[in-house]
Amino acid sequence: MLDCVYPPKALLPAPGVELAKWAVVACDQFTSQIEYWQAADRLVGDAPSTLRIVYPEAYLLRENRDRTPEIQAAMRLYLRSGVFAAPREGFIVTERTTKSGSRVGLMVLIDLSQYDFAPGSRSLIRPTEGTVLERVPPRVRVREAAPLESPHVMVLADDPGRTLIEPLYARRKEFEQLYDFELMLGGGHLRGWAVEDEAHVYAALKGLPSLKAEDPILFAVGDGNHSLAAARQCYLDAPSERTRYAMVEVVNLYDPSLVFEPIHRLIEGVKKEALQAAAAGRGVELEGGDVRAVQPFLDEWLPEGATLDYIHGEDALCALAGREGFCGIRLRPMKKETLFPSLRGGQVLPRKAFSMGDAEEKRYYMECRAIEG
Repeated sequence: MLDCVYPPKALLPAPGVELAKWAVVACDQFTSQIEYWQAADRLVGDAPSTLRIVYPEAYLLRENRDRTPEIQAAMRLYLRSGVFAAPREGFIVTERTTKSGSRVGLMVLIDLSQYDFAPGSRSLIRPTEGTVLERVPPRVRVREAAPLESPHVMVLADDPGRTLIEPLYARRKEFEQLYDFELMLGGGHLRGWAVEDEAHVYAALKGLPSLKAEDPILFAVGDGNHSLAAARQCYLDAPSERTRYAMVEVVNLYDPSLVFEPIHRLIEGVKKEALQAAAAGRGVELEGGDVRAVQPFLDEWLPEGATLDYIHGEDALCALAGREGFCGIRLRPMKKETLFPSLRGGQVLPRKAFSMGDAEEKRYYMECRAIEG
């Protein structure tokens, strides 16, 4: 048994809870499209929903009030009012169907002592991008006194032989199906099964080629880097069995439906001509550029008062950049096979270097876990 991966004790909605209203997309999506979250709010209404126990960044960036107390209150209400069925201990294999295909994953519990977002980290579980430290405290405030977690974190396994998750998915008819439903607002379809073969999971994990390298890596954080960093910070601030673990979904880097998309840049408060001239003067290609060059340039050059946002999808970028006072930078995608080598020696990519699919394809909150007091 690896000493950093365990079967989670998952909480799933009780019979009668409408799953299409329960599951909502990751909180760090549609940050510049508040209308998406308003539509989700109207759809959910008074029904139990993970929308009430997460903090969408679209609101965090726009409101002068802190939603943390009401989020934590909703968690406590759900725990005591029968929203959840009895906890189920065990791995869960998932299938997410979107326009890119069917992506399979594995819900696990990871030990945060084996994950470190500090620069130069050589921990078994590593960030893929630099952590923006100012983005961590709002998430810490939600988590540090929270009785629940519901993850949108996806970590990547370097498994070109498809030895870990795919064999379990092929055997899914042997396992109990836990859920099967259509996700809201174009999110596709989600199914999950209770895994009854822990031995396979541990044997496959130990055989991953990335663990056999001179600088071994078990998982690379693909989505939800800052949420996992907040969990890690809670553990650093108050080390205990309560704070030591986090639930995540493992996905094979080589899953054919896992599409690496560029995350484009949207700038407000800068004239297009000034941006182009500054980039040309530094030899930085903007249109279809490489994030490794563009992001350091923006970090150095962006004038005071200008704001930078990160946009998923070319259509969304074009629509947003067409507004008065905005300009956009369209970036090119990175190649999957370069990811794990780029993390050797404690290196990381620039923040928001890539996205695993479009915004609607991001992980939806489904499973929860009680954070024991």
